[in-house]
Amino acid sequence: MAVILLFIDGVGLGDEKEYNPWATLPTPYLNKLLGSPLVSRASEGKKSKGLALLSADTRLGVEGYPQSATGQATIFTGRNAPQAMGAHQSGLPFKRLREWIESENIYHQFIKRGMTATFANSYTPEFFSRSATKKGWISTSTAAAQSAGIRLRNLDDLVKGDAVYHDLTRHTLRRVIPEVELITPEDAASHLYGIAQGVDLVIHEFFLSDLAGHRQDHELMQKVIQDYDRFLGSLVGKLHEEDALVLVSDHGNSEDFRISTHTMNPVPLLIIGNEAASIQAEWNKESVDLTYVTPLLIQLAEKRWKKGGERNG
Repeated sequence: MAVILLFIDGVGLGDEKEYNPWATLPTPYLNKLLGSPLVSRASEGKKSKGLALLSADTRLGVEGYPQSATGQATIFTGRNAPQAMGAHQSGLPFKRLREWIESENIYHQFIKRGMTATFANSYTPEFFSRSATKKGWISTSTAAAQSAGIRLRNLDDLVKGDAVYHDLTRHTLRRVIPEVELITPEDAASHLYGIAQGVDLVIHEFFLSDLAGHRQDHELMQKVIQDYDRFLGSLVGKLHEEDALVLVSDHGNSEDFRISTHTMNPVPLLIIGNEAASIQAEWNKESVDLTYVTPLLIQLAEKRWKKGGERNG
């Protein structure tokens, strides 16, 4: 009985045009699931039994292009980070935003409710030893986890299948640690689902999509889409009746290869599970924003706990 959050960086709901790789490259699983590409505007507001795809606003009432640090902070806290900071902030969170994230986030919320949560991504030895890390120059996801005492997974966990690398297949890791074994996207899905069995919430972060968009790297984008489609399809295939999966992004980018910057497009908020349609009906809207994600995860987990009678961990 688990709730799984898939955070995929830099994927907006764009047009079905030749400049949108999410619309032009093959995504057999997503097409089967949605009846159209993930980012197609025809998919916005799509709902059926066990599935809802909503359009999530990333601008949050603040002028300028949505950015990673504040977008991710909003996802991980349920609070409007751009509004609190007075602007959209890019990259890694600066001290003020980092402290804002650390003060209250999804992990704290789960712990307060007697539920367990974990971050599935693994970290390299180099990450822990570098001076920037020791000075607090870390990602939103890392800051949130560490602030709540969540153990960060390492290479030993990865080798045992008890962690998932950010790129799913470990191909980028193998460039620096050649002895690391490559795995398939389906293997990554199996490992993530295994981790989910011991907790109420598991989170995985994937950011090569944003990197490919900024670089306008067509070859990387093709691998990103192929791998993620396979990963998602395999993971959804493992879900049991009591499980739930949520997928969200922080801002648009890779859906428009005409530009190398972020976009103003909304992002997909995909909910898969028995409560998907009922939750959308409760919200009574097809367009939401990033502040909805943390409350959604709590709601899904608490519904599962009430049905199951006990909590994981």
